[in-house]
Amino acid sequence: MRSDRDLKAHRRARTIAVAAVLLAGLSGCAGAQATAGAPEPRAAASASPRPIAVVVERGVEYTRAGGEALLADVLRPDRPSAARLPAVVYIHGGSWRRGTREQGHELLPQLVATGRYVGLTIEYRFTPAFSWPAQLHDARAAVRWARAAAGRYGIDPERIAVWGESAGGQIASMLGTTDGDAAIEGDLPSPQDPRPPARPLSSRVQAVVNFCGPTDMEAFFASASTPEEIAEMHGRLDPLFNGPPPERADLVRSASAIHHVDARDPPFLLMHGTRDEVVPYRLSEAMHRALLRAGAPSVLVPVAAWGHGFRGAEIDRRVLAFLDRHLWSAPIVVSSEPVRAERTPD
Repeated sequence: MRSDRDLKAHRRARTIAVAAVLLAGLSGCAGAQATAGAPEPRAAASASPRPIAVVVERGVEYTRAGGEALLADVLRPDRPSAARLPAVVYIHGGSWRRGTREQGHELLPQLVATGRYVGLTIEYRFTPAFSWPAQLHDARAAVRWARAAAGRYGIDPERIAVWGESAGGQIASMLGTTDGDAAIEGDLPSPQDPRPPARPLSSRVQAVVNFCGPTDMEAFFASASTPEEIAEMHGRLDPLFNGPPPERADLVRSASAIHHVDARDPPFLLMHGTRDEVVPYRLSEAMHRALLRAGAPSVLVPVAAWGHGFRGAEIDRRVLAFLDRHLWSAPIVVSSEPVRAERTPD
């Protein structure tokens, strides 16, 4: 049995040990390095950084067409990983006749929350009031605007990607495969940078993501077989081309990205549902082959056993990997293995 003196000494030693542990914990919270090899699961959890928040600026005018403003929403990380970030311009779908820039808010926040990207989701002119190539002119004006506003939004003007779905994918693919032609570029005004650029602003993009967008408009029109499908196809494309596609063959061909492919094209990521009954999967297969034959980088990712429009965590990861590889030069191999969708777009 211990004496009173031994008990007092034991208690004093234990008090000193507890105080030392508490002091060490406070020092760790203040930023001191932990002892090498010491387990610190609680300290690691408490020291983890807060998630990056997405700051949204809505309704920014990026150009004017026919006296009316065309608007974009800008999504930025509150803690960017660099002073200048790549930008991703999102173009929504809707058969060229409907849709809103709000659709981009379903996909862009996942990219922006990494701290590595600025997102822009745009509106564009619809049919039947505006026929092709008004939609492409709008998208090109948006890319030029992103470059003009690079300083304001922390954008690297040399790293701009475009991401489109369905009709937006067709527009995005045309952005990627056409460049420098005045008829394709359009003449919509661009915002003026406080310091005039040394050379005219370019609408060239450095990467393209196409979700189930038609890249061969002739083959797209011909894919309709039943009377109902043919009627629906005419409803989509007659207003776009200001007449039935067979009667507007030159314009239809000029709106087909597959006919503009060459070795100078930026990298493409094509994602497409293998059971798409609106835009056949084989159109993306043909575009992929055409890009590779021309010497342009392309990855085709099938969305297994899925139709038109898709969402899913693995789909998000595949897009992020592609953009990181081509806009951040990350040493990543972007897999072409099929992915599974989890749901259709909201």
